[in-house]
Amino acid sequence: MKLTPNWKTTLTSAWSVRLLILAAVISVLPVFVSLVSPDLLGLDPLVFAGIAALVNLIAIPARILVQPTSGLWPAFRRDESGAVRKRTIGVLAGGSVALASAISFIGQWEGLRTEAYRDVIGVWTVCYGETKGVRPGDSYSKTECDAMLAREIIAYEAALDRCLTADVPTGMKVALVSWTYNVGPAAACRSTLLRKANAGDLTGACNELPRWNRAGGRVIRGLTNRRMSERAMCLKALKA
Repeated sequence: MKLTPNWKTTLTSAWSVRLLILAAVISVLPVFVSLVSPDLLGLDPLVFAGIAALVNLIAIPARILVQPTSGLWPAFRRDESGAVRKRTIGVLAGGSVALASAISFIGQWEGLRTEAYRDVIGVWTVCYGETKGVRPGDSYSKTECDAMLAREIIAYEAALDRCLTADVPTGMKVALVSWTYNVGPAAACRSTLLRKANAGDLTGACNELPRWNRAGGRVIRGLTNRRMSERAMCLKALKA
């Protein structure tokens, strides 16, 4: 676990925090009153409990609505949603259209082979580069291969979400998951690309993708083409 990047601002300016503190104080008051004098404030302890519950409930919309101190109040009035955007955690896993887009995009770069084969180092492989439990003679339909790829995409998205704290458009998420699928979550999470994205420089993050076009210290044309395609999808999603 780690603190959110804006934890100081949240603690000092979020109305939800203020309301939760007020609720905690109100919750303690009945105990204090019962120990000192039941009639000290002229209110029944049940009334205090009711007020505390109400304040806690108010804290929920206070946390999700745009707040004046955030600088987004004008946008709140213009936008019909009236709420702060959430991180796109699991957007591919939770949306059939988004997942289908990811399967199509990543699948074209991974290449589909429905019959098991030995890769360049002799490992039995099938579908979109699947190696787990693959044996000689294994054969799958495209639908089965797509299902395998979908499971891998969801797993890689979950790994990426552990270090991607910024909210990004779905198209950009597809591009980043494609890149992570190719380079691995560990490398992705340590990258300048992720640091830029988490700092809010989404365009800068997209433009980092072409730098990941080497293997064994050499520029690989196939990787260059893939990175350029990922960057194009990434930037297009930002413009949309």
